[in-house]
Amino acid sequence: MKVDGIEPAVLQKVQEQTRRTRVEQPAGERADPAVKRRRQTVGQQQYRLEDQSYLEKLQREVDRLNKTADLYNIGLRFSIHKETERMMVQVYDREDNEVIREIPPERVLNLVAQIQQMIGLLLDEEC
Repeated sequence: MKVDGIEPAVLQKVQEQTRRTRVEQPAGERADPAVKRRRQTVGQQQYRLEDQSYLEKLQREVDRLNKTADLYNIGLRFSIHKETERMMVQVYDREDNEVIREIPPERVLNLVAQIQQMIGLLLDEEC
């Protein structure tokens, strides 16, 4: 392929680089694999404790979603599960305020919180 004003060698080099599917990690992510695994398995709990602004931003967005659902008369209620700090959605009947479905179910999030706590205890005891 010939493009006016670009030398073929330069064009070939650019095409080769765009075909590569290599993903490089940022410099800060090249930490010990054990630390990385712990961060993933504990469910970012450590990250959220350090950065309270994340939870505040999430709460603002949840409030905004609830206002939008009310404005359009949609039976959705958004909330944050306290232990896992994950967002939940409840589909409910607007006439009698009965919950039809939770996404994800609260019992699943409670189970996730218990598993995260047990993994954290195991990792703390091993260290």
